[in-house]
Amino acid sequence: MSNLVKLLYDMAALKSEYQRLHDELFGLSTRRLLFLLRPGARQGVQGRINLLLGRLADLEEDLRHLTAEDLAIRRGQDLRQGLEDFAQALAETLRQLEALRLTRAKPLDESDSASGRTPLAAYDDALQHQRQLGARLNELIVDL
Repeated sequence: MSNLVKLLYDMAALKSEYQRLHDELFGLSTRRLLFLLRPGARQGVQGRINLLLGRLADLEEDLRHLTAEDLAIRRGQDLRQGLEDFAQALAETLRQLEALRLTRAKPLDESDSASGRTPLAAYDDALQHQRQLGARLNELIVDL
């Protein structure tokens, strides 16, 4: 199996883990209720974000080491670029999620509201960009 295809599977696993974390923090579901009831769950969020960022960095490093043989599959270069773009967007989404989490943990003061852009808006923008790039990547995969 091509290393590029393996990286596509790895990215899907990372995206799934991110989605689970997002659902636990924001979703209206049984999963969120179980998350909120678990002792120390909120303290583990930063660790999970850091773990995901570390795995994304490893994946980006693997992308840089792809060979011409790995990219010989149909639309290989496009898939590699799509994966790189999506990895960067997912990393930005995770950074914005961490910023939002830290903002919610501290009391709001006037200097926070003076900037005009809330951490929730920044997170939503990053999430929308990630979803757009994910849709583009899915189109490339379907077209294989």
